[in-house]
Order: sequence, then structure tokens, then C-alpha cells
Amino acid sequence: MNVLTSDAVRSEMKRRMTAICLLACAFEVVTGQAPVRSQIETLLDEGSSRAHNRDVILKISDAPVPVLISIAESDRESYVRRTRAIFLLATFKTPESEHSLNNLADHASPQFRCPALQALVELKSQDAIPMLIGKLNDHSVCMQTVSTDPAREDDVYVSDEAVRLLEKVTGQRFDRESIGSHRSTRPWEKWWSEQKVKSEH
Repeated sequence: MNVLTSDAVRSEMKRRMTAICLLACAFEVVTGQAPVRSQIETLLDEGSSRAHNRDVILKISDAPVPVLISIAESDRESYVRRTRAIFLLATFKTPESEHSLNNLADHASPQFRCPALQALVELKSQDAIPMLIGKLNDHSVCMQTVSTDPAREDDVYVSDEAVRLLEKVTGQRFDRESIGSHRSTRPWEKWWSEQKVKSEH
């Protein structure tokens, strides 16, 4: 009976030691990540050039993409941090950064959809053109332009940015036909239909 009790005690002690070790390891991981994220957040707040930020981030961490994704996708982060993280993701061509940018371009609020679309274009993602075509009917306002002479503010739709970026990617230009202050999407819809027909032959 004493032997069984002794074995049971040893087993319980071993289980507790394992749990303590696991907690200690988890604590090390968490505390190891916090300074990296904190440093990256501070850097994003400073407003230096993207090239400078990328160089510094690579000195802070040899795997910064998960932290940048976490910041870019977090509703708790400021607009400035999220936008700068999105643009920095465009400088890291990994499956994870591309997936995150696709997700942001498709599902984030409009103010983040436009930067994500631009980042996908800069990343030379093969999904960029289909994603841009998919945004031709997105009339959500993602930003505003301000003119001084005459003084006025104009809303920029996600579809306006899609047209601008399609011109950039393809080198194709159509007449700058517009509807009010917004770019016409019809020529691009026609162009895309023609591309699909060509690819089928």
C-alpha cells in the first residue's frame, strides 16, 4: 500500500513538474514575442520610409510577417499602424502575406481594402487582377481627395482604386470616361470578358 502511494505521489509530482515546465515555456514564448511586436509597433508609429522600416524590422526579427499580419488584421490597432503594416506586407512575398492581403482586400472595412489592393499589386500577386476585377462594383468609400482650386472634397470608391490599379498592372488605358467624379468600370468589365474568351481558346 505504501509503495502504491509512493508511486502515485511520484506520478502526481511528475505531472505537476511537466505542467510547470510547459507554463514556463509558454511564458518565454509570450515574453519573447511581446518585445518584438512592441518594437515593430513603435517603428510603424514613427512614420519613416517603408524601405527603412523594412530594414529595421529585419534586424528586430528574422520572421516579421506573422507580427505584421497580426497588426494589419487587428481591429484594435490604429488606422496608421494597420495601413503601414499592410504596405510593409507588400515587401515580403510569402504565402502568408499574400493570403492576409487577399483577405483584407476582400473583407476588411473599405479604408483598408484599398491599401490591401495596392499591396497585392506591388507584391505582383497572381490574384491581383481577378481581385481588382471583383472590386469594380464596390462603391464603398475608401478615402477622399481634396482639391483647393476650386475647394472641394471627393469620395474615392474602392472601384475607382481598382480601375487605377488595373491601369498600373496592365499598362492598358481606356478613355477616362467617368460617372460624376468616379471612374467608369464598364471598359474594364468588357476587357475582362475578352481576356476570359481568349484564355478559353
